[in-house]
Amino acid sequence: MDVYFVVNIDSDPDPEDTPRSDDAVMEKYRIMKSIVDERVEGKGTICVQTSPMYRDRFFERHFLDFWRAWVRDGGDLTLHPEEDLYSTPETRLASGSYYGDTAHMEAVIRPKVELMNAEGLPFAAYKGGYHGLTMDIARILETVGIPIDLTCAPGIDWPEKLAAWGDAPTSAYYMSPETRSEAAAPGASSPVFEIPFGWDGESSDTSRRLLNQHYLVNEFSSYEALCKVWDCIVERAESSGEAQIVSFLCHTYAMQADKLRRQCGDILSYITRTGGTPVTATEAKTIYDRLH
Repeated sequence: MDVYFVVNIDSDPDPEDTPRSDDAVMEKYRIMKSIVDERVEGKGTICVQTSPMYRDRFFERHFLDFWRAWVRDGGDLTLHPEEDLYSTPETRLASGSYYGDTAHMEAVIRPKVELMNAEGLPFAAYKGGYHGLTMDIARILETVGIPIDLTCAPGIDWPEKLAAWGDAPTSAYYMSPETRSEAAAPGASSPVFEIPFGWDGESSDTSRRLLNQHYLVNEFSSYEALCKVWDCIVERAESSGEAQIVSFLCHTYAMQADKLRRQCGDILSYITRTGGTPVTATEAKTIYDRLH
């Protein structure tokens, strides 16, 4: 059976050591782009962050030119509000999450969508920080014209961050209009198409609010563990008789670290060598619609 994967790129700078220089950030972006171009023919879906710390930084001309080149060479763009992790001392919440404040999230999402639409760079997808998503946010995405979400991490349940994916499907699905972690019933109206992170189905300790070696996530795993997770996904496709669509998460902040940079390229090569077909988020949705 076919197995498709979306290279889901988080372009956040390191929250603990953020370069002040845009050129320093951009150099890591260029390294990531070269890996995606070489290993998966440019089929990467990259986040554009907005946050209390950097509300507008990554929407300025220097970065817009890079996003334009990314799309021109075959990639997709993802809107990525990081409202909690990249907060400032003045905006940091004592408890809870900004993702539960629907008015706040709409005030964040809508202007950035409108800006990028005006630039001819519409967002193909959305990704919530800490895997947080609510049905209210899903409905906002529907109204602003973002058809795809890349937030789901099956097996994860972090109530304080509104990340409730414990029983979510392990392959792409149209979200139920009532519950984000359930697939819509046949014929039901759905607010968004969900592409989950690749997962081997094993329960594990994620109490530190980080994915681990049971997920397709470059920076929190090893090459050997990533291969095992991918092999499980391939086996799932074969045993179920159904095509699988998942995402592989990687981060630009790590692209000047030799081990993680090499590992990212190596695992992409392994995935494509063992039956994986790289697709953008947009292409994944088109394939799903064709298969169903």
